[in-house]
Formats: sequence, C-alpha cells, structure tokens
Amino acid sequence: MTKSMKRLGLLRAAVRVAIIAGGLGLLGACAAIPQRAWANGQAMTSSRAYRSVMGGNMSMEAHRALNASLNPRRLNFREVAYPAFGQWWY
Repeated sequence: MTKSMKRLGLLRAAVRVAIIAGGLGLLGACAAIPQRAWANGQAMTSSRAYRSVMGGNMSMEAHRALNASLNPRRLNFREVAYPAFGQWWY
C-alpha cells in the first residue's frame, strides 16, 4: 500500500467517527425535556380535571378545565368567584 491509500483510509475512518459522534450528540439533544414542558405535565396530571377526563368524563367543561391546567404558573391556583357587581356605596 502506498502512503496516499493509508491517508485516505485514515481520513475515511476519521469522517466516520465524526459522523457517529455527531449523530449520538443529536440523539442526546432529542432526549432532553425542557423545564417548561416538564412543569406543564406536572400541573396537568395533578389536576382534578385530568383525573376526571381519564375517568371517562368527556364533557366540554372537563376539557376546558384540563386545558386551563396546562399553565404551570397556575399550579395550585384556585379561582374565586367574585360577584359581578359588588358594593357600590362606600
């Protein structure tokens, strides 16, 4: 074998190793779950609406409540029903 053939074989091996390393790096990036997505899942699965829908409730109200629970900032947030018109005279 000549030196050029050895260099060509070494270059091909280096390119293959680089492609494999790059592919493994890309697969590792796909497995990472963003913090916000993780928090959304936690907020959704801990809600009453999620348990209701998973229990078979297919009403629109249950699905709206499930959609509202996707916001992680609203985790453990309770809406308070205020009267439409409160006390006008102070």
